[in-house]
Amino acid sequence: MAAAATCCCPAPPRSLYGGVALAAPSAAPGRRRVGYGASATRRWPCCRRWAHWPGAASRIRRPPPRPAAAATVSCAYSPGAETITACSWNEYVICSDIPVLIEFWASWCGPCRMVHRIVDEIAQEYAGRIKCYKLDTDDYPQIATSYSIERIPTVLLFKDGEKIHSITGTLPKAVYVRAIEKSI
Repeated sequence: MAAAATCCCPAPPRSLYGGVALAAPSAAPGRRRVGYGASATRRWPCCRRWAHWPGAASRIRRPPPRPAAAATVSCAYSPGAETITACSWNEYVICSDIPVLIEFWASWCGPCRMVHRIVDEIAQEYAGRIKCYKLDTDDYPQIATSYSIERIPTVLLFKDGEKIHSITGTLPKAVYVRAIEKSI
């Protein structure tokens, strides 16, 4: 009980009690003291947390400071697949002299994000041998319907302006690579 009387918690604001008579911890059971003045020594009796005790700051363990990490710089240009639009479809896909890999995706599609990573890796590995593009089916549904794409993610492989392979769903990278190797 002595620890409760020496707690260093601040007194509650006077506005909470509106001058209601509160019993002081040292007062006799029949005596009551009004409010909290300079002579009042009442503290929160329920506060027994060790962090409020004097000298507790020396007992608080803090992690050692970390050394300053080297700053990483990233380029705004992504070396992965580029975004294509309906306006540039003929120029980049139909009239291309090398095979083209197109990923049909949507921003709300979770599996499409997994296919994004695979297509970006393929674009880096096969740079110069194939071109990789992404087309948002929400923005350009007319192209998706013209190639009978009902589900996403769907990856189409074009060669000489004609669709030669279609892959629907999230599949391992080896499946995409096998289809590319057949077309090259």
